[in-house]
Amino acid sequence: DKNSYEVAVNIPNDGIIENLPQDLVIECSAIVDKEGLHGVKLGKIPKNIAAILRIESSIQDLCVEAILKESKDLAITCLATDVNCGSFEMAEAIYEEMFELQKKYLPKFK
Repeated sequence: DKNSYEVAVNIPNDGIIENLPQDLVIECSAIVDKEGLHGVKLGKIPKNIAAILRIESSIQDLCVEAILKESKDLAITCLATDVNCGSFEMAEAIYEEMFELQKKYLPKFK
């Protein structure tokens, strides 16, 4: 239909990927038409990919909690939870470097 467009969007899963949480915000293709935006259903994705995405979404939830609570400890825990971080000590070093660069935007972080 010439009055509809396919675009990439970030929207709540809402059944687009069957084996991921429904409220998880995902990036997917969607059709936009006069009735609105409709995510393109993908069905089930491979279990290993779904597992990685669930882990990553949990880490992002920790990050949001750290920001909302302005908590250094939660931020370091979030960094240390990521499989790409080599150790808790590395997470602390990453936090300290990031904080030094961003402290004017994080005045209440403690």
